[in-house]
Amino acid sequence: MFTQSKDTFSEIIDITLYKYNSIDLKLWGLLKRHYSSKDLSASSTLISADDFKNTINQFFYDDLNRIDSIGESLMHKEATTIYFVKKVFDNMQNVRWFKVNLNKNMRYKRIVEIDQMKTIKFSIKTIRGTFRLFDHFNSHQVYVLNKLFIKMGIFNHEEYFKVVKTQDLLNKIDNFLNANNTNEVFTLLNAIIQYFEFYEMDNPEILLITDTESDI
Repeated sequence: MFTQSKDTFSEIIDITLYKYNSIDLKLWGLLKRHYSSKDLSASSTLISADDFKNTINQFFYDDLNRIDSIGESLMHKEATTIYFVKKVFDNMQNVRWFKVNLNKNMRYKRIVEIDQMKTIKFSIKTIRGTFRLFDHFNSHQVYVLNKLFIKMGIFNHEEYFKVVKTQDLLNKIDNFLNANNTNEVFTLLNAIIQYFEFYEMDNPEILLITDTESDI
């Protein structure tokens, strides 16, 4: 079985920058001008994680140094977008793409208070990720889970990978457990529920893989 410490699932994430924040506007301009970014609309662009990280390292070097010098315990009270992006790269080990949006609403407020100090809240949404069962379960458990997924209608026979929405997966597991609640079934499926409950509100697509020979 497995325990989740860092986010190894998220591969494509969605973040929002704000036009009326100076750091956000500078970052938005740099990302939009990057040769590899792909405009999705006038207020949304797609950029690879590597290019995003290079942009942060090159143009926000002083901010990164300040974060390192102040430390986690104090920095959260003075957090900027750069702080949160750094946390993304520290904690999301497999992130590959960023969908970056620009909010132009002057009335939107993202100021919150932490210990009576004002800071910003930063929204990060997972859009898609990959879950390889054999990275988290032993071979017998993967075999059992594959059979269960077929019974639930998630997989067809001889189908070993599928893209599913998180809420659809969790709903099918819940419904299945209501009628099939043996100890082994509950233990395996509950582990998956606990893993994906963190992402339920985002409802990302899951590339679910059970084939140990897969190169996906």
